[in-house]
Amino acid sequence: MLFGDVVGDLVTLTDDTALIHGRSGVVEVQVAHIAAAKLAWPSTADELELEAVAARGWRPEQTGEVGGWLLRAAGGFTGRANSVLPLRAPGLPLDDALAAARDWYRERGLPLRIQVPLDARRLLDAGLAERGWAADPDVHVLAARLDALPPVSSGAAPPADVVGEPGPGWFARYRDGVGATDAARALLTRHDRVGFASVTLDGEIVAIGRGALDDEWLGVTAVEVAPGLRRQGLASVVMQALWIWGTAAGAQRSYVQVSSDNAAAVALYERLGYWRHHDYRYRTDPSQ
Repeated sequence: MLFGDVVGDLVTLTDDTALIHGRSGVVEVQVAHIAAAKLAWPSTADELELEAVAARGWRPEQTGEVGGWLLRAAGGFTGRANSVLPLRAPGLPLDDALAAARDWYRERGLPLRIQVPLDARRLLDAGLAERGWAADPDVHVLAARLDALPPVSSGAAPPADVVGEPGPGWFARYRDGVGATDAARALLTRHDRVGFASVTLDGEIVAIGRGALDDEWLGVTAVEVAPGLRRQGLASVVMQALWIWGTAAGAQRSYVQVSSDNAAAVALYERLGYWRHHDYRYRTDPSQ
């Protein structure tokens, strides 16, 4: 008897059939023909593919390359927009690649930081550690299928609106006003398919979120709730509004990035149906 493998997302499972969404589309498999099934964690290629998608969802002002390393700069605003993302090999010995990247960032008045996907770039992470590069807390990259997410119970929370061009109130809520700076505004709006969600209460924007669509992935960022109104379901309302907006725009999956030391946010996203795809961490050049 010949056997074959089908790898992908399990969409539905009945007593008779399993629907699996793989790279080539949806495949229907008869349950009677399944000899074995197991949970397959994301591969190195999957990890780097999602990192590339996420990089397109948070677009810096300037980019450069050292071989397969993506160099990003945006005036120092946020780590993701001002760090090296090693998607492929640099094509140089590590110390030479670091020197080239260091020069690029020095020209822009920025320190050299590298965003290291941990499973895919284990050797690089170890090499930087040996060179004394300090590590920030790990960041979880969480993922979900939009059609598998459960409905959100909003209770008495007001609805969220999603617009393509946010007003001053949205930017004022982001990071308690940091979003009102020119650098932040440019970074957040530098995308061709982006939506800004907000919840307004008594004339004030009290909760926000941003969604960006790339390669059928909805990247959710900038989820903020006014301090006095947290844990009242407003973040969930924002998330659901972005899911609906993203699905209508063609998204099939969603990702969020959250620091591992932000226990409340991690718990929220897991409760909403996201699961841990992979981790990354920033390492900073000790010479700067």
